[in-house]
Amino acid sequence: MMNKAIFLAVKDLRVLISDKGNIFWVFGFPVLFALFFGAIYSGAGKGPSGMEIAVVNEDNSEFSNAYISKLESDEALKIVNLSRDEAVEQVRKGKVAAALILNKGFGDGFEALFNRDEPKLEIASDPSRRMEGGYLQGLLAKAQFEALGEKFIDRQWMKDQINLWRRELENATDLDAGQADLYLGFIDSFDTLLTDVNDENFGAGFDGDILNFAKLDVSREYEGPVTAFQITFPQAMLWGILGCTATFAISIVKERTNGTFDRLRIGPLGRAHILAGKGLACFITCILIMCILSIGAKTIFKMPISNLLLFIPAAFCTVLCFVGLMMFICTLGRTEQSAGGAGWAILMIMAMIGGGMVPLAFMPSWLRSFSHISPVKWSIFALEGAIWRNFSLIEMINPCLVLLAIGFTSFLLGVVMLRRQED
Repeated sequence: MMNKAIFLAVKDLRVLISDKGNIFWVFGFPVLFALFFGAIYSGAGKGPSGMEIAVVNEDNSEFSNAYISKLESDEALKIVNLSRDEAVEQVRKGKVAAALILNKGFGDGFEALFNRDEPKLEIASDPSRRMEGGYLQGLLAKAQFEALGEKFIDRQWMKDQINLWRRELENATDLDAGQADLYLGFIDSFDTLLTDVNDENFGAGFDGDILNFAKLDVSREYEGPVTAFQITFPQAMLWGILGCTATFAISIVKERTNGTFDRLRIGPLGRAHILAGKGLACFITCILIMCILSIGAKTIFKMPISNLLLFIPAAFCTVLCFVGLMMFICTLGRTEQSAGGAGWAILMIMAMIGGGMVPLAFMPSWLRSFSHISPVKWSIFALEGAIWRNFSLIEMINPCLVLLAIGFTSFLLGVVMLRRQED
């Protein structure tokens, strides 16, 4: 039986490479996918670049001008100074990501910055660019801290703030005498500190970095940073396997419609031989895709694979899973068009909810819960575990078992449905 299956597999491989279109979609497209998304992800750690925002400086104070200067010095932002009406209109038309409006009183000190009743800073953002909007808020807070940091070492500005607080406490009607005296005592002590401390020690050690933290690498025993192509190559491999799965599924339907399948059955070949040959050809092609991409990534992009011994079973289980899916997809229609349409629809949905198109982190939580049913998610997870997550053998068992279970179930279901259709 094995010799017959190998003979049929060789026949299917020769048919596959005879069509140049198949060669591109099976081998070329995954490479383009890896290059495209690798280039995109290469700048992901820096956040959006060149985000254009409109700034309206109605305050026009020393502090507001310093604040805008901090924003202009950030490479991630491109500042355009406009009037209020022009800025809001530019946001509405989608020409800028957001409009930043500094109202009068923005530079009046802490009272203006933290006044929730009358905010001195307004943001008009494009609702279709929420991710950029969230990133922008972080940049605005960073610039605000930096601008304030320069004020903290300005002795006269700090004294003016203390006098402002003292007047507010003396005029406050919602504090009893004991609380007022307590706060006034603290302010007086602070004022004394500003008066007595010498210029050399004033502001010493303060560099404007209010949030000081170190980054830790979560990849265990991995030497060097994780590159963008390490992150995107598992997705690229999956797209090549998806194309191979659809191609071989349609080839089975094509042989059934043009009579090739029946002619093979007339000869000394059983259904098991034919299906085994198709599965073996699909398996070999998928393995070739992963080998070509891996070798290319290693030689051209210098992409390391942290654990080659675990990459082999991860790739093996991934391919077996999609070989089983191929057998199920070929039973979804009696014509090439119906089987191809249904097959690609299923594969695209699996890719969408499994992280093949959009990273799982960007999906809403309710949609992320559906990713567990997608073999794409488990395949990417297993391949990442071997390429850069540096899984242990125990950690690799779970995704591999899930992939084998999906592939085995799909294969059995496909064989049963194919037998019923023939009967």
